[in-house]
Amino acid sequence: MSGRRGQVIALVVMCFAIGAVVVALSGGPAASYTQLGSSAIACVAAVFCGAAARRASGSARGGWALIAAGCLSWGLGNFYWSWNELVVHAEVLFPSFADAGYLLFPLLGAAGLWLISGWSSNGNRLTVLLDGMIAGSALFVVGWVLTVRSVWQAGADSPFAFVVSMAYPIGDIVLATIAVLLAARTRRGDRGIVLLLILGLAGMTASDVLFALDTSSGTYYSGQPSDAGWFIAFSACGAAGWLATRRPMVLNDTGVTTRRQIMLPYVPFGLAVAVAAGQGIGVDAAEAVPLLAGMIMILLRQLSTLLHNSTLARRLRHQAYHDPLTGLGNRALYTERLEGALAAGTPVAIVYLDLDDFKMINDTLGHDAGDNVLRTVGDRLRHCFPEPDTVARLGGDEFAVLTARIDGLPELAQRLLTGLHEPFAAGARTIQISASAGIAIADGATRAEDLRKNVDLAMYDAKARGKNTCSLFEPSMREDFDRELMLRDELRRALTDGDLHVMYQPIVGLGDRRVVGVEALARWNHPRLGSVPPEVFVPVAERAGLIGDLGMSVLRRACAEFAAWAGAPGAYLSVNVSPLQLVDPQFPGQVAAALADAGLHPRRLVLEVTENVLADESEVIGTLTRLRATGVRVAIDDFGTGYASLRYLHRFPADIVKIDRTYVHEIACDPAAMRILGTLWQLFDAVGLTAVAEGIEDEDQATMLIDLGCPLGQGFHLGHPGPLAAILVPSPIR
Repeated sequence: MSGRRGQVIALVVMCFAIGAVVVALSGGPAASYTQLGSSAIACVAAVFCGAAARRASGSARGGWALIAAGCLSWGLGNFYWSWNELVVHAEVLFPSFADAGYLLFPLLGAAGLWLISGWSSNGNRLTVLLDGMIAGSALFVVGWVLTVRSVWQAGADSPFAFVVSMAYPIGDIVLATIAVLLAARTRRGDRGIVLLLILGLAGMTASDVLFALDTSSGTYYSGQPSDAGWFIAFSACGAAGWLATRRPMVLNDTGVTTRRQIMLPYVPFGLAVAVAAGQGIGVDAAEAVPLLAGMIMILLRQLSTLLHNSTLARRLRHQAYHDPLTGLGNRALYTERLEGALAAGTPVAIVYLDLDDFKMINDTLGHDAGDNVLRTVGDRLRHCFPEPDTVARLGGDEFAVLTARIDGLPELAQRLLTGLHEPFAAGARTIQISASAGIAIADGATRAEDLRKNVDLAMYDAKARGKNTCSLFEPSMREDFDRELMLRDELRRALTDGDLHVMYQPIVGLGDRRVVGVEALARWNHPRLGSVPPEVFVPVAERAGLIGDLGMSVLRRACAEFAAWAGAPGAYLSVNVSPLQLVDPQFPGQVAAALADAGLHPRRLVLEVTENVLADESEVIGTLTRLRATGVRVAIDDFGTGYASLRYLHRFPADIVKIDRTYVHEIACDPAAMRILGTLWQLFDAVGLTAVAEGIEDEDQATMLIDLGCPLGQGFHLGHPGPLAAILVPSPIR
């Protein structure tokens, strides 16, 4: 900031220094030639203002272009005067073509300042207009007392000459008025450009006033000290243009009236009153009328400001309590009304919605489509829950409805979900969305925080039930939530203390019952909770973000124990992997480190992934491909329970397919199941995949699988999970 201020001060000093040179030359033999210098400086100023126009944007570009044209017009007009006076030695009549060039400057300059200010499109236009009229009338009084009255009384040779003489001070008054208004709207730290423009206008005004007085009295001659104002004027305009090319001016467009803007009309009006009163003579009509008009306009301005501030306050309040994208209420409005309803004892309920898989819409169709979805959801919510219900967007894809309609609310929420599921157009696409909803009803003693927690739990329950449904809060959900938190803490502690251990179940060849592999299974024996099954603690680990630590703990321990096991030479180790681990770019490196630490060859490790990851192959296929490149093999677990899309098999990086136990259980009573399994063996063999049948629980199932051509099997009949040292090879079938 200090650097900017120093730069502006240096430019101001330069402008005054140029004016001082002109004053020093006045009265000398070269005085008359200074007119050519002012023409050159005006043209240079036009160049810099033109450069500012190229750098600016919007209406400011046209504003700087008009100021540049005004500077050039003045320079050409002055050159015409100087040429006739110094070169041709011809008398320059008044008015002449030079005056046309001179007077275009205030006209073009005023229009340019107006465009730069942005008043053509922004702000309270009535207040700005009144400010300009107040300042203009006040400056007219000041100009009348100091200059215009003398020009008026002196008259001129012709009416046209009189009008031209009057146009100089009046044009400068208009310029000064707009410059003052512009200064009031400029942000702190960006006023250097405006300061230079005001300095230029002040210099122009001073020289124009003296020129008008001297011309009307016939005493003007070129090169007199009063000409210094023109040099200062165009030096300052050029400096302002140069500064604008380096740092464009920033205006205060917030809509909030600043203190400078409030005080703006009173300063020139007070000055006008002081000047009029200080004459020592009575106030004539030319002074009284503008002063009276100024007082009336000040009163109108106060009324306009009050109305504007009232409107602005309503708009700001609306913005503070509403979402700009959907127009719905925001979290602040929702919280305020919820707390107000509970404090008043009003029966109230919350419907809390979370869109299902909204991230996929943003990732695949783009954020514009996502915004369109959110607006559509907002419209459908408003249609289903009109006033006086409060519909709010809490953030992202989360919405809430605060309603007093308690009876039939679950049915109403279900109708809402059905309505949300109706497809709609988003550009060239047709989108169909769904949401999960939770419902919580307040009783007489419910606090706002508790009600919000209850509806969160109900929504999570709806998600767990398969999405696109709604759940009404029940106290058991709180118990489940508390148990979830407890399990997370205990699991985190178990991972830190190493309390989890690994059991192993053999995978055998069904023909000779030779152990070909073992599957590592995580087990958790809690000292207070007892044995916590994997189907309980593994989902908890995934929801708590602990699955990476859990999976790597099992993998490292299993690799170390398996590498030290002397039984079943050539067997492989199979370890389950969560889909969440596969999206971690560091996972392949972690697997390689675990193998290296245990001294286990990558070929002896098989990573099992559930069939459902086939649907997200774009996310995991790269990870699995990098793992297979190191020698690690991949198995598709629970095949037949998920997407079961056979088209994935020929391109998915897998080596082994494990048939789910449900197929094995059905072969004894369902001939169709037998035919399906027989066909699957042939298919797997054709694409180079090894098949393993899971869940073999008796000898009859094993025999039928052998007849169907299944090479490998796993199940309680072939071996229960246990320590590696306890794995025994079953006797061959007789």
